[in-house]
Amino acid sequence: MNTHSFHRQAILQAANGCAHHVRVTLHGHPLDFCSDEADTGEILQFLFHLQGKVVQLPKEQLDSSSAPAPWRIAVIRSDAIWTGWANRRLVDPEGEMAGLKTYWRPDFPSVFVALSEELTVVRHGEPFRGLTILLNEERLLVYVRPEAEDAFIPHVETLAGYVWRRALWSEGFLDLHSAMLLYRGRGAVIIGPKMAGKTSLAMHFLARGAELLGSDFGEITITLQGKLQAKAVPHICRITPETITDNVFLHNALDTRRRDGFAYRDGPVFSHGKYEFFAPGLDHLFRRRVNICSMDVDLLIFPKFSTDTIRQRITPIDAATARARLVQSIAHDRPLADWLPFPDVLSRRGREAPLLDALGKAQLRAVQVEFGQEPSLAWEEIAALFTPDPHDR
Repeated sequence: MNTHSFHRQAILQAANGCAHHVRVTLHGHPLDFCSDEADTGEILQFLFHLQGKVVQLPKEQLDSSSAPAPWRIAVIRSDAIWTGWANRRLVDPEGEMAGLKTYWRPDFPSVFVALSEELTVVRHGEPFRGLTILLNEERLLVYVRPEAEDAFIPHVETLAGYVWRRALWSEGFLDLHSAMLLYRGRGAVIIGPKMAGKTSLAMHFLARGAELLGSDFGEITITLQGKLQAKAVPHICRITPETITDNVFLHNALDTRRRDGFAYRDGPVFSHGKYEFFAPGLDHLFRRRVNICSMDVDLLIFPKFSTDTIRQRITPIDAATARARLVQSIAHDRPLADWLPFPDVLSRRGREAPLLDALGKAQLRAVQVEFGQEPSLAWEEIAALFTPDPHDR
């Protein structure tokens, strides 16, 4: 037995021996979690109950006969597995796998220490210590951490997002780096590069009653009727101190003096220069349920934020230009591009091509919104963009 086979068997044994099992279903796609931690169900309930269905299952009720079996995520503590990979030499993607360099741009230091079709291992050093292990043939992701480390909740959510995003790709959806929200019954997607003001504008909408599908990304497709549709994949919402200071509602609602380390279930977390909230935290912040799972898209908004702007300007964008900018964003401004080597990631561009071509023919309403700090907003003009069209009745 070679070294990889030995480690692979140890990983499978640890994952299959977990005591607690929870199934989370989102958009009809089940995902099974297992762990030895008694609070596994509580953590998953916190992360996903507002947008998915969370059910604790006895091990004997897990259905392994379905084809294909649901993907699994195991969250385990193991000094032995961690130590076995902690000092391994780094590996670079080669051959077909070299294409992963296009996608592997993690926010925090992470490195490949094994990379093959049978076994991939990524070592993380900040803001948590651990391993991400992919056994693709077994449809299994494993998050391993040393015995002394608590589970880093954002990583559990990130791994789940990998699986659900890929499932939605198979249904014709595409990743879109954007803020997505529902206001006055109409869906809007706010698209732009970093510092364009996506989150800032989205928070102004939420302060005025909007609901949120995603603060940083969502999945988008075009229906047979030529309409855009969006679906949520749960992810953390990050808000800068400047956005909070410039938003009267947030400034009054958030106690910025309270910071609970990485205890996301206990209060606001301040990490790497931003406040971080999962869906329940946003509901608590706005004192109502703000998270939604899906929506039709009626309007594209391209924000342009500048502190020099003292009065907002709204400029219509013609459909052809809006389509080109939407396609450009999907193809070249990918969200959270830190993918593991799933085979369909390597063939992603070819699969996306017909979908991008279809989006290039969609009928779209779009505007550019130039704005500055909150006093620059003339909200009645923004609200008018969401007035129902009498022809839709």
